[in-house]
Amino acid sequence: MNLKLNFVSALLFFLLLTCCFQIPLSFEQAPAVLSSFVVLDPNGNDVTDKSLVAGGAYTVKFTIEIGATLSDDILLSTSMEKSGNEFWTLENNYAGVDTSTWTPGSQSIMFQAKEGIAEFTLNGMIPGDITEQQLQDIQKTVHSLQQFSILILSLESMEILDDKTYTITDQTIISYDDLLSAKRKILSETSMDDKYSELALSIINEAEKLTSFGFYDDAIILLSTIPDSDFPEPPMTTTLYMAASISLALVSLILAFLFYRTRTSKSFIVSYVNEKANRLDLVLVRAQRIDKELATEIESIKKELEHLE
Repeated sequence: MNLKLNFVSALLFFLLLTCCFQIPLSFEQAPAVLSSFVVLDPNGNDVTDKSLVAGGAYTVKFTIEIGATLSDDILLSTSMEKSGNEFWTLENNYAGVDTSTWTPGSQSIMFQAKEGIAEFTLNGMIPGDITEQQLQDIQKTVHSLQQFSILILSLESMEILDDKTYTITDQTIISYDDLLSAKRKILSETSMDDKYSELALSIINEAEKLTSFGFYDDAIILLSTIPDSDFPEPPMTTTLYMAASISLALVSLILAFLFYRTRTSKSFIVSYVNEKANRLDLVLVRAQRIDKELATEIESIKKELEHLE
């Protein structure tokens, strides 16, 4: 009995020892890995952990470690556009790449997976219009963040080993984000009449709604109606009227965009108009406390919207 127990114990110990020293599964699944990866902007700044900008040129420095020679070739590819004569540069004497026959000017290159370390530099440009869409029906450009793959490491069998995908922004979106941050800071640090503060916050909310549809240019125009200093006490009629007029005009823009996007029924349009007309009631109450002429104009616009039903 004891002999049998000792045999079972020895067997369990052997199995445990084998598990401790076996090759990790991750290594078996990834014979080639990116051991280093850095993205630099045109000024040489490290932007590896940041969003990239549409139309921007970038330099990608990376190292591939290959644990053992494979029968499958390695494929490197990028979706970037060419920013110079070549995409790829081999920075060391890696035996798997035959520099006399490879095509560094192509978006994709293939080479033998020989054991060792390969150091590469990739130069390319993010497409300038990737974040933009032209809406011909309403003659507007909408902007949106996009996901974009700048480097894919895979085997010739198409097994993807690594995919470096980045969020792409553009200068218009960046300008809006900077302006929004600046306006919010001004409102938080500046003492002003409560009525003006309420209106300024309403303008920010409307600007945020515009960006949800991609109308960043119009959102910038709307935010710009909030002054950087010299806030009137109480709010000046001209400033309020300009901000309210722009906001109401942009409501019509959103309505046109929704119709363009959905090609939907009249019932949807009527429902949307009703919603905006009801929201004008709240604006009207605020305006009546400040300026009767502005309140009359808002009342007139509200009635026009109701007539669209």
